[in-house]
Amino acid sequence: MTPAEKSTGKERPTASPLAAREPVPAGCAAARTLCLRLERDPQAPSLARAAVRDFSAESALPPVDGATLALLVSELVSNAVLHSDAPPRSGIALRARVLGERAVRVEVIDSGSGFAPEPRDPARAIGGFGLFLVDSQAARWGVDREGGTRVWFELRGVERASA
Repeated sequence: MTPAEKSTGKERPTASPLAAREPVPAGCAAARTLCLRLERDPQAPSLARAAVRDFSAESALPPVDGATLALLVSELVSNAVLHSDAPPRSGIALRARVLGERAVRVEVIDSGSGFAPEPRDPARAIGGFGLFLVDSQAARWGVDREGGTRVWFELRGVERASA
């Protein structure tokens, strides 16, 4: 099995040493919910993107932009890998769930001590774009300390044309 364990509401996540150390986000057994447990390593963003693509196809996700969803997930997981002050082997939890008919909420949780989001410094030539992208593309987003450091966003779908 890969470093990730997935639950789409149809199957329960299996226990692993990583899952035993980290809290699993509430609601992971609910229908139209993805829960993913990742190790904090360079493969985590790629595994998260693939899982979100599968989740989108399996759960009749609202008509959100799949590329934007994958980009924002990748940015948040990358931030947890690169910037968290959590112990290196503490892992990352990813949760995505469908909200009604036209939105999806994604949460990335690590056991770090948290941070206060700051606006991107335009004088900075490299980096600092992750939360800028989340802010510009998500309908809502935030950072809190629920279960560790939790960064979340909601992405709204587009209106479907009537036939």
